[in-house]
Amino acid sequence: MMAYDYISYRIPGQKIVRKKGMFQRIEKGQSPKGFVLTNFEGDLVYQFGEEHDGSFAEWEKPFVATNLDYLKNAEVFIDYLKVNGGKAVLSRIKDVVGPEDRWEYFLALCEAYPNAFVYTFTSANLGSWVGATPEILLASKDRVGKTMALAGTRRSDDEIVWTEKEFEEHELVADYIENNLEEADLEGIIRSERKEKVSGPVRHLLTDFTFDLPIEKEWELAQKLHPTPAVSGWPVESALQLIRSNEKHDRRFYTGIIGVIGDETNLYVNLRCAEYGDTKKMYLYLGGGFTKDSDPEAEWEETENKAATLINVLKNG
Repeated sequence: MMAYDYISYRIPGQKIVRKKGMFQRIEKGQSPKGFVLTNFEGDLVYQFGEEHDGSFAEWEKPFVATNLDYLKNAEVFIDYLKVNGGKAVLSRIKDVVGPEDRWEYFLALCEAYPNAFVYTFTSANLGSWVGATPEILLASKDRVGKTMALAGTRRSDDEIVWTEKEFEEHELVADYIENNLEEADLEGIIRSERKEKVSGPVRHLLTDFTFDLPIEKEWELAQKLHPTPAVSGWPVESALQLIRSNEKHDRRFYTGIIGVIGDETNLYVNLRCAEYGDTKKMYLYLGGGFTKDSDPEAEWEETENKAATLINVLKNG
């Protein structure tokens, strides 16, 4: 008997969509349609459809970093950045007791975060995940495209003003995105003023972009923009190499692309997400950006703040 995969998602301002089908691997050079999902580096691309590829994967427990594990990795990152400069994003996994009812938890996330893309899926090959991400990678409707630079994180109740260092790091991400839009030969590019975006327990620095976007360029542009410096670092390729060499876990779908491609396209960076285990535990994927001047303990605390997006709803559910 064939086992189906199941997805449920809610695009901000729209109704919940529930589907039964199968995730299919998309080969390089192909453009996916419908619900799409990629891993962090973007070399594994899946779309949700009707055909089954016959694959099945045993669930493997991800590596959960202790505070000491994290601090050791942080020192490696900082030592590298002191010599080479730039920025790099270090991630970790935190385990917590998961919800008793996953569907009710998904509904609670939809209610708690009306401006986030909220999803959950269960797949024999890809596992079971849930998330509520605020970061648009690429949205498109009527040939008008939108993207954003979302970099810089503070607790919502933190009244300390943003620092010049945080502004500079944000502008670096915004400049990277604008350069990629220009290199894609897109017309009508408009860059907004920098502002704040509140997402539940945290707030971010935000710069919006709008531009003319032909339909045939959508997936190509999404791949060009991803991964942004906000989830990898800068320069991007050297940051990716540092991540590959030092993170003890596979990021899997964390910071990958997730969303829907169609008449109206809504693609997001898969932040604030978690993987369900084969026990009652849930594994949260968390990250933060490092420079040569970063304080490892402060960065650990930032990841704890980001974990609150999923944990607070878990406690209230």
